[in-house]
Amino acid sequence: LNLFAKNQPPKKRRKSRTAFTNQQIYELEKRFLYQKYLTPADRDEIAQNLGLSNAQVITWFQNRRAKLKRDLEEIKADVVAAKTTPELPALIEDAQPLDLQTK
Repeated sequence: LNLFAKNQPPKKRRKSRTAFTNQQIYELEKRFLYQKYLTPADRDEIAQNLGLSNAQVITWFQNRRAKLKRDLEEIKADVVAAKTTPELPALIEDAQPLDLQTK
């Protein structure tokens, strides 16, 4: 059974997943709102203030940019699908205004 494992070096153990605190995520998201890419000085400052390593901050921003790209592509696909769906204009025409006045 171990014919193929004889010459293979042992695999490196991956670093476990970082569990960011809610406060860290809040601060990272707040910064991401107005700055999608960080300068090295900004990265150092964020890492130090949040008790993270530079690599963790780099990875978080990379993953967050990828998530933003996926979300935008999904929204774009939804808009295209809505434009090609014939039922949608009829639903909009038949819609009744919401009574938002408080009584």
